[in-house]
Parts: sequence; C-alpha cells; structure tokens
Amino acid sequence: MKICNNIFIKSINDDYAMQLVDILNNDHELKNALDSNENKISKSEFIDYNKQWCQNKNAEIFAIVLSDIAIGTISLCHQDIKEQKAQIGYWISSKYWGNGYTSCAFSQVLNLARKKGIKYLSATIKDDNIASKSIWIKNGAKIEAEDKKLNALLTLDDII
Repeated sequence: MKICNNIFIKSINDDYAMQLVDILNNDHELKNALDSNENKISKSEFIDYNKQWCQNKNAEIFAIVLSDIAIGTISLCHQDIKEQKAQIGYWISSKYWGNGYTSCAFSQVLNLARKKGIKYLSATIKDDNIASKSIWIKNGAKIEAEDKKLNALLTLDDII
C-alpha cells in the first residue's frame, strides 16, 4: 500500500545533504545493497560529487523527503530531450525499505519526466533487488535479464 501524502522529491539543501550523508556513512545494510565500500564522506564531498555527477550525466538529483526528513535520493539522468529518453536511479535508507516510499518518489519523477517531454525511461537493476524490480513492473516496464543485472525499460503514456 502506497501512502504518498508525506513523500516529496525536493532539491537537496544543506539540511537534507547532512541527513543523506549520515545515511550513506552509517547505513551498513544500504552500503551492502549498493556494493559500496566507500569511506565516510563529508557534506561538502557529497555536494561536490553530486554537482559534478549531475553535470557529467546531464542529470537532476533530488532528496526523497518524508515529513521534511531526507531518507534517500532519486535522479533523472542521461536526459536526452531530443531522443525523449532518460534513466532513473535511486536509493533509500534501509530503515524505510518496504513502506512504498520509493514508489511514491518514482511516480513523482515519472511526472517530471512527462513534463520535460521524456517518453522512454530505463534503469539497470541488480537481479536480487526485488523491490526495485517491482517498482518498475508496477509502472508498466519491461524487464530483460542480462548477467546478474536486469534492464528495465518503460515507455510513458503521452504527455497529459
């Protein structure tokens, strides 16, 4: 069951950046899921990395916010407006897994993509990430297996 009343995607301000850095530095279950062995990062490293990443990937990244607390991020990247395509990526604190919050944020990013004229969305998902696979399937994506990854391909309905 999705409860989206308190879930929003918002620009990452200083407070959200600190909350997200705390998750990345201390959520060991999330780090394992992301295959991340990274050392702890600072707020400035997080902000600088995301700024550079967004420039390099033609991306926008947002905080997934629950009752004004950042609990993860979601991005619309590799945007090609001419080709009407982009990719979506996200992560959320393991503390909030299984509540439908990522699905709510995903729906908001789909609406953003529609407004931008993007019709074709994709992602690469680890084959053991059942929750992520489910989000894409619920939204009408086709899933193709390749090695230990899944390729999700979603065509949005005409822009409303």
